[in-house]
Amino acid sequence: MSAKFIVAIAYVIEKNGSVLMLRRSPLKDHAPGEWETGSGRVEQGETPKDAVRREVREETGLQIEIVAPVDTFHFYRGAAREEAIGITFWCRHIGGELVMSDEHDRAEWVGFDEAIPLLRENGAAAAVATIARSIRGR
Repeated sequence: MSAKFIVAIAYVIEKNGSVLMLRRSPLKDHAPGEWETGSGRVEQGETPKDAVRREVREETGLQIEIVAPVDTFHFYRGAAREEAIGITFWCRHIGGELVMSDEHDRAEWVGFDEAIPLLRENGAAAAVATIARSIRGR
């Protein structure tokens, strides 16, 4: 038997030693009011990297370069508990001004050490820690 999964992407945008944190709108069906680094679904016919670029543009208006995938994760999404597989990408801000979509009600650039506790149970916390280690190691 083969299973069907939603494929999701998450992105961590870094700029000058800080990370963009987005608080999910209280109206969202999955994780309302929780902080995240940004995420979305891969649409049919789209590559994960194309999904990252599209989601970043739709949710933040920023221009980014994708540095590398940094993590993979598995979760059950929303009230329907749809099974999903995700890939988290490390992105670097290269231009544009932040313009939030209605998917989020707040956005802040915070230091890596501040971002990790805000993410709590969100799988992006491990990816943020990995990126912080990579940046500090260079």
